[in-house]
Amino acid sequence: MTTQPELETELKSQLSQIEALMEGGEIDEAMDQLDELLEKDDKLAPAYHLRGVAYLELENIKEALHDLNMALRLDRQNPDYLVSRGRLHVVRNDANEAMSDFKRALKFDPHHADAYIERGELWRQKGNLVKAEADFNAAVEHNPDNGEAIYSRGIIFADMNRHADALADYNRALELMDDDTDVYTSRGAAYFYLDNLEAAKTDFTKAIELDETNAGAFNNRAVVEFIENDYDAAFKDYETALELMPTERILLGGLAITHHAMGHDEEAIKFWTAIMEIDRRYRDADYAGREFLWPEPLIAEARKLVKKL
Repeated sequence: MTTQPELETELKSQLSQIEALMEGGEIDEAMDQLDELLEKDDKLAPAYHLRGVAYLELENIKEALHDLNMALRLDRQNPDYLVSRGRLHVVRNDANEAMSDFKRALKFDPHHADAYIERGELWRQKGNLVKAEADFNAAVEHNPDNGEAIYSRGIIFADMNRHADALADYNRALELMDDDTDVYTSRGAAYFYLDNLEAAKTDFTKAIELDETNAGAFNNRAVVEFIENDYDAAFKDYETALELMPTERILLGGLAITHHAMGHDEEAIKFWTAIMEIDRRYRDADYAGREFLWPEPLIAEARKLVKKL
């Protein structure tokens, strides 16, 4: 006869295996096993939670919300379930409900690093960088080896133009997260703003090696190459980035000024006209520079170009 503790141990083992399947991208197999578990026992809150997370991964918002609500009906004070539902509310663009769930999660577990991270990101989206920094600081304090929290705090420091602080966090995040294309892209930007163009380009190149679809890294490397007057390399990187994101304004603008710097006036005017068709304010080169966060050499080239329109 199987005892209750043995059943609980077996269930935990099953759920751990299902989590491993989900982490490995085998969502369909995980869903099949969760369906079987819930057919046998429709009061398993952890199974509803995992299936809700799986539905969210599959972008099935309706079913995800149903399952996460069921999990919370069965276990109302579970901070993990609240954080998962908060993430779902973020996807639904319901910031108020998301904030409420993250706040409740922290009420039940004041040391929940993921709740601080998610709430911090919401504060960042709302433009409240002070509160965002406070939440990321709390996440790092409660889990000093959480690379995601440290990286996210670095992003906040960058938003605050505290690039030396951002660089320190990116360095630590890379120690914890190994090779991550996003962290290398962000660290490259920090080096750029700290006037270390060589290190910036090295990091952007590393980010591209890790992910050849990283359009942001191609764009950023093109900016460095433009400043270095290596227009051929900048042109190639802008073209590659534009293939990945064909309607991105900053890339159209970057390609336009690179064409202009290379003496290709007709092509330059064509690409700049394309972004002006999106927003007439781009006729003002300084406005474009502010929007695209361009350094002065790129803005100066844009000023020369718009005079020919």
